[in-house]
Amino acid sequence: MTRPAGPSAPAGRAPAPPLGRRRAAVGGALLAAFGGFAGFNLLLSALPAYAVASGAGPAGAGTLTATLMAATLAVQPFTPRLFARLGRRRSLALSGVLLGLPALALPVAASMPALAVLSAVRGLGFGVFVVAGVTFTTELFPPGSRGRALGWYGAVVGVAGVLGAPLGIALARRGAYGVTFALAAGAAALVVAGAFGFPRGAPPAAAGRPRKRRGTWRSLRPLSGPLLVEFASTTAYGVVFTFLPLTAPAAPEALLVAQGATVLSRLGAGWLIDRHGGRPVLVPAAVLTAVGGAAGAASHQPVLLLGGAALFGVGFGAVQSATLVLAMRAAEETSGEPVLAGVAWNIAFDAGTGAGSLLGGPVLALGGPPVLFPATAALLTVFLLADLGAAAVRRSGTSGGR
Repeated sequence: MTRPAGPSAPAGRAPAPPLGRRRAAVGGALLAAFGGFAGFNLLLSALPAYAVASGAGPAGAGTLTATLMAATLAVQPFTPRLFARLGRRRSLALSGVLLGLPALALPVAASMPALAVLSAVRGLGFGVFVVAGVTFTTELFPPGSRGRALGWYGAVVGVAGVLGAPLGIALARRGAYGVTFALAAGAAALVVAGAFGFPRGAPPAAAGRPRKRRGTWRSLRPLSGPLLVEFASTTAYGVVFTFLPLTAPAAPEALLVAQGATVLSRLGAGWLIDRHGGRPVLVPAAVLTAVGGAAGAASHQPVLLLGGAALFGVGFGAVQSATLVLAMRAAEETSGEPVLAGVAWNIAFDAGTGAGSLLGGPVLALGGPPVLFPATAALLTVFLLADLGAAAVRRSGTSGGR
């Protein structure tokens, strides 16, 4: 079992900031998290319909989300250098600008090339935003409170999704794309405002002496199983949030239920992780995510769809907290550089979301919902079993060496 970290911080990690400064920073982090993810979910659920209305078809709708995620992945490995050069405030504010300006340009972009370019710019901003959010927030709390802190952060993210995703679908179905894009730009402005709650300097690890990054990445190898589970869970997320609005009449209600369950799950999972560790939470959470994702096949059965959405939200929220805490703990115990763990986790998240959005379109065109959603659940099940097998091998090796 993974035990919660003790009160002492790992070597090389700066202590948590004073209470007054921490409160201001936490307020800024939560405001930025709400704005960034509200705008993200708003456009994630509205742009597929906008692309279809522009003549792109389901495959084109998935391509836009995949383009956004590809740009997100491309910029994330460079975020530690960006944070060291610009500091917390400027890095987070820059991400808000890159998220907001393309939203203002979307009303005049109806062709796929233009939409793809704007999606790529938003992806750059989103890549900086997500790494900055989890990393800067993590640094504000001692390790023993990490799960609950990330639980609150995740709950705000979930509330943003509860509001953003169904609203994006509703506005798209009314053809109110101008309103949608204006709201997304306004949400990005909250990211810029929230950045001013953070101290001016760079993160402690980035501001200090450069470390041996090879050792840090090697220390994350035991976490490859949970990170693959994270990848598979966000593949399901990309499929559900991109294609359920195109296949299920009750999609707005289902996504609302899923996001609401995610909020509650993030809060509860944070408490369980601080008490019992990340791994005991990860396995049942992944199972619930798979079962709930498969229920998307019942696109014209509202009761099954809503029940599956609730299970998906509960499982998905807990998977996010468990895998992130595991990655952060491993990085701090070996190198004191949580920013690299944040990069690795976000790469897994965004690669999965992009894969689900890109590959889901052709699968949907070939087999429809009865093939797409169960296939996504099967992928998550396979990766979970692989993680369990690898963990059993590690335990066996440790026991044999005693």
